[in-house]
Amino acid sequence: MTLDFVEPVVFGVLAAGVIVAGAAVVLINRITAAALLMAFTFLCMAGMFVLLGAETIAAFQVLIYVGAITVLILYGVMFTPQADRPYALFFQKQTPLAGVVVAAAAIPVLLLSFSFVGAVPKPGGDDLPALATSVFVDFAFPFEVASVLLLAAMVGAIVLVKRDEDSEARR
Repeated sequence: MTLDFVEPVVFGVLAAGVIVAGAAVVLINRITAAALLMAFTFLCMAGMFVLLGAETIAAFQVLIYVGAITVLILYGVMFTPQADRPYALFFQKQTPLAGVVVAAAAIPVLLLSFSFVGAVPKPGGDDLPALATSVFVDFAFPFEVASVLLLAAMVGAIVLVKRDEDSEARR
């Protein structure tokens, strides 16, 4: 007995997680909750990569997006001074129009996605050696330059925020 229904069910759950958490990221008012929901969205996307047989990309998705990007956003939230604002941002007033635009885009995508009947062959999953060679041999120097630039940007942001806090404390 094969369990051919498990993969579509798991995909459906992951897709629902991406859609619901993604919508909540945009609609929720609390920024820390939005960042955590964004991390959940990234985790669901990693699960979809696992279903595709791309375990390496799923691991990178978890390490880079769930780990690094979410932590970076949470640091940004922590270092940004919070103040109440009496006005709403422009995009917060556009919810009905955004719903119409999303529905207009989603309906053709859904019709197209259900038009595929044949089974798609799974990839082999042996993408790690080629990817490692590409990143650490062919593009080692640009990889390290990007790492140093990201580190410098993070240190610079911390210094700028710390300097603003020190000048406000002296007043």
